[in-house]
Amino acid sequence: NQKDEIIEIGAVKFTVMTDPKGRVVPKNLGEFNMLVKPNMLIPAEASSVNHIYDKDVENAPAVGEAIKAFTAFCGQTSILIAHNANFDASFLRAAYQKNPQIIPGNPVVDSLAIAKAILPEASSHKLGILAKMFERRGEIGMKIETDKAHRAVYDCEMLMEVFVALLRRRFKEKD
Repeated sequence: NQKDEIIEIGAVKFTVMTDPKGRVVPKNLGEFNMLVKPNMLIPAEASSVNHIYDKDVENAPAVGEAIKAFTAFCGQTSILIAHNANFDASFLRAAYQKNPQIIPGNPVVDSLAIAKAILPEASSHKLGILAKMFERRGEIGMKIETDKAHRAVYDCEMLMEVFVALLRRRFKEKD
């Protein structure tokens, strides 16, 4: 939807490690968070979901500056992971087209497709629902707070936990 614009960019850089119990867990290596000043007023329905309002972005950088910083944070060796990746990628593609600069060639993995393949029986593959399910089962290391959802870095932290929980399921040793 080209009428919508980026108002926040967030990312979490992580790797995986083994915890004392021998379980593969994520290790957060750093976070990127930047509000972005759009060329329009933020629609009320968007603010009701993400709790970002016009006053929050009035002194924020423009999208061209924000994606330059995002690209630098990601580097050239990171694999990008997004839940329903085409949605986020469409916003970034539009931003890179309007603000010509080096477009990163990082591979993009869609965790939604992975979740559907690994958990075909799940009634929903929405990120928040998967995170709550893994939290109930003690499979992720964060407390899910619904009121914090839809903010960029929080959703990235949730995705990091869910993605690694999905990997553990996929690569679980068969007895």
